[in-house]
Amino acid sequence: MEYLKERHDSDLIEDIRNEINADENLKELIDRHTGIYMEIINNYIPNDNKIVNKKELIDDKSYNIYQAVLKYDQERGTKFPTFLGNETKWMCLNKYNKNKKHIHVSCEETQSNVIEALSTGDESSGRENQEIFNRAIQLCKVNPDKRVEKIFEMRYIIGERNKVMPWKKISEELNMSIQGCINIHNSTIDKIKIEINKDYVK
Repeated sequence: MEYLKERHDSDLIEDIRNEINADENLKELIDRHTGIYMEIINNYIPNDNKIVNKKELIDDKSYNIYQAVLKYDQERGTKFPTFLGNETKWMCLNKYNKNKKHIHVSCEETQSNVIEALSTGDESSGRENQEIFNRAIQLCKVNPDKRVEKIFEMRYIIGERNKVMPWKKISEELNMSIQGCINIHNSTIDKIKIEINKDYVK
């Protein structure tokens, strides 16, 4: 779709948020700015590092660029490529610092951090974290939308070598768009956080 290449980033982002040809617009934005994303990853995560799984960050490129789209505020005067570069840089630094220390999970952690930190299998996270993870998966299994269980199962349980499964592979398995899978995942995370908070307030 050549006409997409002539559109400004801000127009593509607006249509993605309004779910207007979202898949095509997101794909164009990802194709357009993959170079920036990969440059930051390569600059901040050496191939021989033992702390951050670089392949996982590369596999989750679509997800991370989509998350940047959702966070981007054009009113602040920053161009999207600059914003994406900064977001990717902070993501790399945060993952490095988190993985360097013991993993401590609280119910206040945002979105997929709750699940992803628990799904690492890090023994230092302790039995309580494993219980929270099990509770989260249990909530997914009773969700009336059967896609929820499949998405979380593939993302966090079936993932190769105890690593999360890339969104592209999940979307292909479920015959859904990457954006659609991510949206279901994120809305479910919010609901899980509420339920887990209830458990721990008692």
